[in-house]
Amino acid sequence: MEKREMQFELVVIGERLFTTLSDKADEFEEAMRHLCRHTDAVVPTLIKMDHRPQFNDLLLQDNVIRVLLVEARDLSIVEIIQAMERKELAFLNHPGTSLPRLAPLIAVFDTPAVLADVSDLPELISDWTFLPFDPSELARRIHATLKRKNILKTKIRYGALSVVSETRTMIFFGNTMQLTRSECALAELFLNQMGTVIPLADLALLFKSTGKSTTGSNIRVTVFQLRLKLEMLTKGQYTVMSVYKQGYCLKQKTRSTIKEISDNLDARYRGSARFVS
Repeated sequence: MEKREMQFELVVIGERLFTTLSDKADEFEEAMRHLCRHTDAVVPTLIKMDHRPQFNDLLLQDNVIRVLLVEARDLSIVEIIQAMERKELAFLNHPGTSLPRLAPLIAVFDTPAVLADVSDLPELISDWTFLPFDPSELARRIHATLKRKNILKTKIRYGALSVVSETRTMIFFGNTMQLTRSECALAELFLNQMGTVIPLADLALLFKSTGKSTTGSNIRVTVFQLRLKLEMLTKGQYTVMSVYKQGYCLKQKTRSTIKEISDNLDARYRGSARFVS
């Protein structure tokens, strides 16, 4: 199943910066696609902004990812961002105001010498870099910032089955199942090594790292709970199998196509309807 791409606005402020990024757009987009192979898929749309950055430019909308990339030739842009920060504090202190989600702002300076006269960068600046920049490095900084702000969610995927660690959610063809912390850690381990037997010693280390009991009974109970949720979510397409005296293994029982799975679910529904009637 293809990952659905989210709308991603890369708002560029600065003529030279916009021209440079436009010339390297293909390389930058390819780097973003590579970085997003384990997160929500995003393809950037370059937007040139002619006015100076304002606080409202940072407000995020639902289902839209936005990053501001600001060309900072001198300290004046830092002073503008500092003024934006003061406005943000006034906005947040207003009675009845809910906490807004703010887009990351990345400053691109001419040279490191510009920063020499800055005692403290505004907190609104999520990251910074310098001209000339490498498109892959800029993509890495943007991707890291989006993950750090929890705007992009990490997904571990095998086929239609995926796990989102930040929300401890397991997803299969759009259906979701909530996991506990231990179940999520197990699911990530199994998905990363699909079809491989995970030794009991490795499972004990995993439980120890999460602060959980490493007793055999606790591991067995957690595996059982994960297996139950997995089979409920996937209608038996995936399961966790026990390998005698070795460990556990995540297996795909069948390689049904989407249509076959849909037909199977329809057949079950029709059978249930006949039974009720």
